[in-house]
Amino acid sequence: MGELKLNRSVLVLMLPALFIYGLFFIVPFIQTGYYSFLQWDGITKQTFIGLDNYIALFKDSLFVDGIWKIVVWAILAIVIKVGIALILANVLRQPFKGSRFLKSSYFMPVIISSSAMCLIFTLMYDKDIGLINEFIRAIGLNSLARGWLSEEKIAFYSVIAVPIWQNVGLFFIILFAGIQDISEDIYDSATIDGANGWHKLVRITIPLLWSVIQVCIILAITGAMKNFDYIFILTGGGPGRATEVPATIMYKTIFTMMNYGYGTAMAMFIFFFGLVVSLVFKRMTRSDA
Repeated sequence: MGELKLNRSVLVLMLPALFIYGLFFIVPFIQTGYYSFLQWDGITKQTFIGLDNYIALFKDSLFVDGIWKIVVWAILAIVIKVGIALILANVLRQPFKGSRFLKSSYFMPVIISSSAMCLIFTLMYDKDIGLINEFIRAIGLNSLARGWLSEEKIAFYSVIAVPIWQNVGLFFIILFAGIQDISEDIYDSATIDGANGWHKLVRITIPLLWSVIQVCIILAITGAMKNFDYIFILTGGGPGRATEVPATIMYKTIFTMMNYGYGTAMAMFIFFFGLVVSLVFKRMTRSDA
């Protein structure tokens, strides 16, 4: 086997990027880890309290409830985003009239900013003039019209529907690119052997595309773990605390309650929780890859 050698000139060219990465990621990450062991309001004297902030996390019912919410979010993101994207990519595997337009249409929501998308859905979810309720009333199901963002039982699901729907196009592009690498001869052989569309999807597409699907699942999991903007813009964590997730709780703890030590402990937990879940999933599915 050949030896991997790093050209010195390449290393020199990498130094500016490494410096910026270290300055804006590594250093703040280390600082955040250090602050998580302190009792500190960001202004007065720091007090080292060891693991007290982390112990308090597991006694904080609001934060624990937020963890369960992002677990639900991650599961729904995997099933809906990855599932729909896989179906769309499989349907559009072979070009047909209008397929190029459909590909562009599916990806269009991805390029819209989250704030603009939230504004659109705020209007659509409006109890009185929202498009969703207007449609429900138009088909005679008035009893189903409701305040989608103001009722505690459905607000969380109404919120997470927005990023899940918006990012289906991204997963579609990833999976579609992967499907293009599968030889058409394999599908032709399966057709000759009498395989239908379902058999081709289950026996050919998914197994040969599994490594790409794994990437999409991990992106869906980490996306659910770190999502903040949709909750913050659409509901701010309300009604009550019904849509609070760890990221919004962390934000309010640090910037509203000025509890930097406890808030940074939440930040570290979110990071390592997402990392561990992703690694465990990767390990569990390694033999199937």
